[in-house]
Amino acid sequence: MLSCVVYAGGMYGSSHIIPTLLSALRQFAEALLELIWPTRCVGCEKLGVLLCDNCEKALPHIDPHEACPRCGAPFGRLVCTECTTVYEAQPKDMPFTQTCCALEFNELSRNIIIAYKDGGERRLGALLAHMMAQAMHTEWQQWADLLTWIPADEDAVRRRGFDHMAQIAVGIAQRLNMPIAPLLEKRPHEDQRSLGREGRKLNMQKAFSLYEGAEERMGVAIRNVVLVDDVFTTGATLSAAAQVLLDGGAAEVRVLTMYRVW
Repeated sequence: MLSCVVYAGGMYGSSHIIPTLLSALRQFAEALLELIWPTRCVGCEKLGVLLCDNCEKALPHIDPHEACPRCGAPFGRLVCTECTTVYEAQPKDMPFTQTCCALEFNELSRNIIIAYKDGGERRLGALLAHMMAQAMHTEWQQWADLLTWIPADEDAVRRRGFDHMAQIAVGIAQRLNMPIAPLLEKRPHEDQRSLGREGRKLNMQKAFSLYEGAEERMGVAIRNVVLVDDVFTTGATLSAAAQVLLDGGAAEVRVLTMYRVW
């Protein structure tokens, strides 16, 4: 016998009422959470918004017409002090060919990624995805065979409860109508934030491998890859990941990040 309930003069099977109840419970939980822990601006703590208009206007957006096309550093289009070999004895090893970055890394912009990654404010993922999608060169959409991301390691996923870049990458792909799939796996390694330039490079050696099943598609269906991450500091993480993709069969890798430290 079909299980059913009478509601507003009609009969609804359990297959209809259960989703309705779940939706109502989610709305109640969200309202209760908002009452106990109200939304505040990540920049100035203004009530009611994730990012207020004043803080949004103050974000340090990088002008793509002035940035270095290779490493994304602001104002580096003509002479980049971040990736040029003029200032160093050895050239920087960056196997990716181009970079787009949305924001400079300062105290205000930093608050967004910290609240998203470590503060449990996952709603900021949509905002980050939107800004990164806007920062990416339009030409890349037609050039790329696939968009992928730098995965979080197992410890970070357990600590945060989610892979922060996977959520952002999906949001970017949806906004730009781009194909997306995981191509990389991350092995245990030391936190990059505690290391210098050379230490970051050494720490990232053998930190990545191809995702299970990716080998069959690399170099055939997948040749041009957009690699997504949150922060470009020295480029060590992105270089290591890009090299794995190239060794696996990719012809070219380009990088898209939310932040550029310089």
